[in-house]
Amino acid sequence: MKGDQKPRTPSTNSLTAYSTNNLSNNSDQDYRGHETETLFTDAVADSDCRIAILEQEEAAQRRHEERIQKQGNDGFSVATPSTLTDSQSDKKCFGRTVRLHANLMRVRSGGVQKVTNMELFFDLVFVYAISAISETLFENLIWETFLEMLLITLAVWWAWVYTAWITNWFNPDSYLVRLLLLTLMLASLILSSVIPEAFGEQSVLFACMFVAIQLGRTTAVILCLHGHRLQMNFVRIFFWELLASICWIVGAVIGGNARNIIWTVGVAFDYISPWSGYYTPGLGRSATNDWTIHGGHLSERCSLFIILALGESIVVTGEGFLHVLHNPAGVGTFMVAFVGATAMWWIYFHSASDEATEFIENSDDPGEMGRLAYTYIHVLMVGGIILSAVADRISMEDPYLIPAHENKMVEVAVMIGGPTLFVFGHALFRMTFCNCFPRAHVATVVVLLCLTPMAIHVPIWITALTTTSLLLILSFYESYWRCMIVHHHTQAID
Repeated sequence: MKGDQKPRTPSTNSLTAYSTNNLSNNSDQDYRGHETETLFTDAVADSDCRIAILEQEEAAQRRHEERIQKQGNDGFSVATPSTLTDSQSDKKCFGRTVRLHANLMRVRSGGVQKVTNMELFFDLVFVYAISAISETLFENLIWETFLEMLLITLAVWWAWVYTAWITNWFNPDSYLVRLLLLTLMLASLILSSVIPEAFGEQSVLFACMFVAIQLGRTTAVILCLHGHRLQMNFVRIFFWELLASICWIVGAVIGGNARNIIWTVGVAFDYISPWSGYYTPGLGRSATNDWTIHGGHLSERCSLFIILALGESIVVTGEGFLHVLHNPAGVGTFMVAFVGATAMWWIYFHSASDEATEFIENSDDPGEMGRLAYTYIHVLMVGGIILSAVADRISMEDPYLIPAHENKMVEVAVMIGGPTLFVFGHALFRMTFCNCFPRAHVATVVVLLCLTPMAIHVPIWITALTTTSLLLILSFYESYWRCMIVHHHTQAID
């Protein structure tokens, strides 16, 4: 009967098969677990090996640095090891290894490169140079002196800006770089002191100092950059500076009008060379992307030079105040001069300086903007500021002067030319980093030029007041109206 059937029990074969399958599954799981554990162990071992290798490399690097530092303490090493971005160059000297451009170079880690105190100290000499140029022009305000001081300004600027480029690559906190800057500073001080007689009895001394600054600086850099990728660029620069130096020395020896022409050719060699890529026979030319610079550092250096130039205007204004203290017209022109200097500072520093700095720091080719905006265009603004300082002094000394009555056309050129040159240079500067056409700047330049006929027949103080008013209007545009336009444009895009 069905109810009497007994429960089925597994047979021996079934138990054997079950045990075999169970053992097989357990073996697979054990194998997979062992394989996973083996892979994990291998990964850990590989990681430990990598860490050990890195630690060994770091220890070797530390030992190497200590050995080089010890050599430096012995007096045989020129510098400590360079950064990872600057290849090193070895030379044998007294049986020791000499690294010529190791710690001399700035660290190019992508961080902000600040202007050092040594660079600021070096710039003080050029305060004296600017003062000597404006003083010489004011004391002998004729067309010949006007053109001579224009040539001197171009030369002085070139001596300074090339040094600014050098300190963009080299670390001014290095003792050798400091020694170089101090030597250049001494030569620049002598050069500045003979500016009043640069076209007279001291023309040879002026030319020798300028040549010593240019060739001496470049020669020192070439020696320090032995084997560095920048070395050939400076060899090309040396070729062009040698051509210019020949013109300076020959012109100084010849003297007279021939000297002026030959010196002009020498300045032309200097200013043409960057545009030609410093083309040198046998070496070719260099491209702007070869000049890997810290854009923010060069921007700050040139901005500080603008401050130095504006400082000359402030000094002239302060010195003249005591002499016009009891003259209402003189006191009025004193106030106008101060406001004019303030307006130029406002135009340059309110927004344009920071915008240009941001642009060059993020540029794919900072060397191109460094060459155009800061090497070339800034000299226009510096020249405009120097002329404006002379104009301030003219207006304070004789505010009622009417140029047409005494045939003082050079005074008119200075009164109109200073602000015009500054605004024109600032317009070109803005165009290097801004796609918008500087209509306000162009309009200001046009109005200033149109004032020339009026300036001939009205007292100097009226011309000074008018030009300063135009600078104030432009500064107001730079600080308020233009910012409002940018703000509304940004809102429209959002």
